[in-house]
Amino acid sequence: MKVAGIYLAASRSIGANVSAGSLNRTGDSSPGAAMLRELENCGLEPLVVVVRANDPLSWLPPAENLENTRRIETCLTAHLGLSFSLRCGLNAVSPFQPDAVVIADADQPLIEASYVRRLIHTFEQEQGLDYVAGTREGLQMAPVLFARSLFGGLQELDDGDGIAAIIRSPEYKGITLQEEADRMFTEAELPGSFGKLRWK
Repeated sequence: MKVAGIYLAASRSIGANVSAGSLNRTGDSSPGAAMLRELENCGLEPLVVVVRANDPLSWLPPAENLENTRRIETCLTAHLGLSFSLRCGLNAVSPFQPDAVVIADADQPLIEASYVRRLIHTFEQEQGLDYVAGTREGLQMAPVLFARSLFGGLQELDDGDGIAAIIRSPEYKGITLQEEADRMFTEAELPGSFGKLRWK
């Protein structure tokens, strides 16, 4: 089973609030680099990092091995809303025909590889799932795993729609994991960057 990854890192402005956890600090100590390292330890193939056209990419850590499946996808329309970044990521992974995709948000840099692997394991063990999501205080939180069956619906989202609308729809079958480690869902900066497309 092939699971791809989309790391949405285009929602930040280049000079945004470095002290609060900007993605653009150099080195593995930056939140963006740290979370990318975690995602790269989850067997995601490929792992597409969606960035803005004017991102200098100085926050990106070097690839650790020749088998690294990281791909940088520059989204020229990222400034129009996160749904455009999501579309860019889905377009980039679709040619690889993955069975599912994990969508991760750069606003939550404390997510650990073990949690992402738990999403994948749950999907592999339970037949016929459309999604596997985590929850905090009753709200679905990124990252979320979506089966290929939902790629079309995700492509059609705009910033006025919520991903939660897909998760709550009776048309789809999914599992919501209760995550006790709330610190993993702490956001590095203001949560508004994900807009209404967030999980609300």
